Amino acid sequence: MKRLIVLALGLVAACAAAENSVQPPRPAHWAQPIALEGVPNLHRITPTLYRSEQPTALGMKNLEKLGVRTIINLRAFNDDEKEARGTNLRTERTKILTWRVDDRHVIEVLRMLRNPGNGPFLIHCQHGADRTGLITAMYRMLEQDWSADDALRELTEGGYGYHSMWRNIPRYLRSADVDKLRAAIADSTDVSSTGSTRTVTDN
Repeated sequence: MKRLIVLALGLVAACAAAENSVQPPRPAHWAQPIALEGVPNLHRITPTLYRSEQPTALGMKNLEKLGVRTIINLRAFNDDEKEARGTNLRTERTKILTWRVDDRHVIEVLRMLRNPGNGPFLIHCQHGADRTGLITAMYRMLEQDWSADDALRELTEGGYGYHSMWRNIPRYLRSADVDKLRAAIADSTDVSSTGSTRTVTDN
């Protein structure tokens, strides 16, 4: 009898734990996960914009089949020349050091994304988490009018692998001058002449 009571209590506890572990549904306005061989951590931000970690050569071919036309690489020390070989993908690169975020990086990438003739686009870094998360968050704020808090919540809680050690990224988002950045993106002159040169470092 005692053994049955113990088993019953264990079953109740297990059911309660399972109920508590159920995750709330993913917000529909967050980037949605997509399974594509060779493209880890792939998510669709909009119908013409994707994010991921570093695609493999096979991944690049599969992205081309998906309809992507331009790859924007945010890695400072690695390009996509080898991986994209044999495809018709357009490859762009904005070199971002995770620990040193600069307005000029955001301006450069957002200007690329405003050229619909080169889309759909994929943005990526090594893990598709931090630099990619930063640019995605700034896209949300600058192009979709999200608040910094909403963009930051998606970045940190969206399951992309954000590394909390990069405290400069939330600081950058919260301190971004949205109006100034929008004006700089719309300006066709060189980024250096816009006056938007704010840098936020990890210290």
